[in-house]
Amino acid sequence: MTLTLTISGRRCDLSLHPVSSKTVERIQNLGRKFYTKKYIHWWRNGNTSTCGMKFDDECSVRVNLGGENLPFDSAAIPQSAVLLRRRHYLESKARYLALLGYDDEYCNMTWTWSNITEYDPAKFDFFVHRWDRILGEEDFLILDDVRYAGDFADEQDWGGSCGFSLVDPRVIDLDEVRRELGIEPPAPTAPKPRAPKKAAAPEVTAQASPKAEPAAIIEDLQPAPPCDNGLAELVIGVDNPNATGMHGCTTCKNSIRVDLRIEDDVVVQAGGWAAGCDYSKQCLTALASMLPGMTVYDCYTLTNEDLHPLLKRVIRKLDCDTFTVGALKLALRDWEKRSAA
Repeated sequence: MTLTLTISGRRCDLSLHPVSSKTVERIQNLGRKFYTKKYIHWWRNGNTSTCGMKFDDECSVRVNLGGENLPFDSAAIPQSAVLLRRRHYLESKARYLALLGYDDEYCNMTWTWSNITEYDPAKFDFFVHRWDRILGEEDFLILDDVRYAGDFADEQDWGGSCGFSLVDPRVIDLDEVRRELGIEPPAPTAPKPRAPKKAAAPEVTAQASPKAEPAAIIEDLQPAPPCDNGLAELVIGVDNPNATGMHGCTTCKNSIRVDLRIEDDVVVQAGGWAAGCDYSKQCLTALASMLPGMTVYDCYTLTNEDLHPLLKRVIRKLDCDTFTVGALKLALRDWEKRSAA
């Protein structure tokens, strides 16, 4: 039989984005106009966001098995919730976060499980994010996902949307939060020494060193090359991955998958799969090379710009770098859920 759990209420799509001091200044100057300066994928991409239903007194919960409505005590949701970890930014090198998104979209969210033979409400596990301090509202809980008998739903869908209003952008100074919680701020990273300026070339050049210079970043502002879907897929294998995230590309309609093996909160192996253009494969290769040895807390703060120094050229007309990092963020979210189970 088919088991469904449907929650009606207010849907939230809120994002905590690590931002630079320059972006903080733009947010403070622009206010709500900041949304017009950054396309929507920037703050929704990769699930730096928490997307789910706000659990409060306005929510209604319905459970149905094989067409029959079943009793369910919704008070069990906050009581049995598994609170996902929200400390990853505090333990990273990030200084500022930007809060963006919305929290007032009235709609329904439905989780569906197939081939269920019996019903036991105690078998539900609810994944809930707590946003009290950030939004200044007590018991601000967002129901992010649900499992039944240890399994995530076969299908998840939402409908009946009545629109939403974007919240005012807000900046969070993580150093202030760290001081309030008594957390030692991360040690500052020593700046990399600048390479000395090259002297003017002599009339007679010396013999070239066999060590090749790193490729310079070429900002490609020409029209983007068409995606060649006939190219061979790129597969970078990972032994026994325990985190996986996949993000679609709006240009070529292919997907980028990131696989990780994480041990003791450190990425020990990274890889994945890309089936789109050559640029997407370059981005995946660059990401896979930079992640091993990084803590998951610092992985959360990575952006597409962190990939650029590892690419032969940066094609601004294509968003493969953004979608690759988006797949990483989904993989980290996958790991977070598995760790909380």
